[in-house]
Amino acid sequence: MLKAIWDNLKGLYSLLVGMSITGRYLLSPVETIHYPRKVVDDAILTSFRGPIRLTLGKKNPQETRCVSCQMCVKACPGGCLTVTKGDTKAPITWLYDFSYCCLCGACVETCPAGALEFSHKVYWVTLTREELIMDLLKDLKTRTAGPNPNPSSNPSPASPQPSSVPKDAPKASPAAPANPVASQTADQKADQKADQKAGPVASPNGHPEGAKAAPKDPGASPNGHPEGAPAALKEPGV
Repeated sequence: MLKAIWDNLKGLYSLLVGMSITGRYLLSPVETIHYPRKVVDDAILTSFRGPIRLTLGKKNPQETRCVSCQMCVKACPGGCLTVTKGDTKAPITWLYDFSYCCLCGACVETCPAGALEFSHKVYWVTLTREELIMDLLKDLKTRTAGPNPNPSSNPSPASPQPSSVPKDAPKASPAAPANPVASQTADQKADQKADQKAGPVASPNGHPEGAKAAPKDPGASPNGHPEGAPAALKEPGV
């Protein structure tokens, strides 16, 4: 009887411990994301152990540190590594079948040259099994090539030439607007010169323009007879 009660108390205590852990994480900020609406920050991915890859060379980043010792091939429990040695220590082929890899890290720890490391490739989806077989030598050259492996070969855009005008030179003042009165006077002078060349202009009374009219005879009447003289009788029938 007492043993049964003691077992129940131990179970209750274990239940309370588990519920306290659940409640603590329930009130903490969410650490998971809803992919693909959100992605993990790159700073967090540095601790992710993804598919292995070749490390960059010390002298030449495009050359691998691998010496083709086959230590990684022998240490791999899944048999997913294939390394072919060439005439020198550098390998000529380096194939990695990720479909057999369990990410145990035995190859990374065994390599005496430090030529292997874990990548941080987390967003990787394939549709065929053949895409899981990777050429790590080709991947190394692709990572080190970049968008512009030889920047000096591309012509740089011409830089703007500096102006020959000194900075302390005074700025030219804007041109003053034309004076309408002066331009009108010039037009009037031009018209006067044209009138002088064309000669005097006749007025409606037959005299030149500007000339004085001849004095009128005080004794002459409009009908041509002296003032006060009777007009000639007009003959009938004429």
